Amino acid sequence: MIPPLLLPSLLLPSLLHSLLSSLLLSSTSALPQLDMTGNVRGKVKMGEKRVDCDDGASMLEVDWDGSPVNYTCYSPTTPLLPRLLEPLLECTPISPNYQPRHFCMAQPIAYSAAVPTFGDHRPIWPKFGEYRFVPAQRWLHNIEHGAVVLLYHPCTHHTLVDRLRALVKGCIRKHIISPSTHVTAARPLVLVAWGCTLAMARVDEQQVVSFIRAHGLKGPEGSYPKEGQYTEELLELAVAPPGSDIEDSHICPNHT
Repeated sequence: MIPPLLLPSLLLPSLLHSLLSSLLLSSTSALPQLDMTGNVRGKVKMGEKRVDCDDGASMLEVDWDGSPVNYTCYSPTTPLLPRLLEPLLECTPISPNYQPRHFCMAQPIAYSAAVPTFGDHRPIWPKFGEYRFVPAQRWLHNIEHGAVVLLYHPCTHHTLVDRLRALVKGCIRKHIISPSTHVTAARPLVLVAWGCTLAMARVDEQQVVSFIRAHGLKGPEGSYPKEGQYTEELLELAVAPPGSDIEDSHICPNHT
């Protein structure tokens, strides 16, 4: 027989588990019950975390399994150095009426382009800043909100990445920085904005500034400044460049 004085301490873990389960159930049931199949744009409130759709933390393996292949250079003794190749600017005309679809985590999203500049994505977008890695299914939502994304091949020489990173951070708060194995070794530095990419083999300050000024803050919700909620592998949160503000009122404020 268990002494009566020990019963409360023995029952406490079970009671806590029941209480936490009840709280989780009540928080989930408090959300409106919606059909989460297909496009949920217009169904799920902007930026609302939902465990039955996308909370920015569950089922992340659907888009990325966490493999270090996406951010690791496996030939560190032969980094990608600057080359004399001209930068390649490519833009795709997008209808002003086009709006990307939002899909819950239960539905995989694939792209025909190695580096998409628009397309379907997840409802929860990343906080602006630099990541160890973030998949396109996330940062495409930032593009819709006017962000500029810096992608770099993991084997790019660090001096190139450092210089381009500094330019992007000094130009626009709404940025995402991430390595990517989908960019080429010939032009291992790529800026992505709504409908456009600028692929580079070296860093030309004026070309970078011109691209960001021309294509930053574009997209259906290009002026929307709200911070995201996805933070998986976030390394550094973005801040407004000196001379600008959270709404990026002045793009590249310290450049002529």
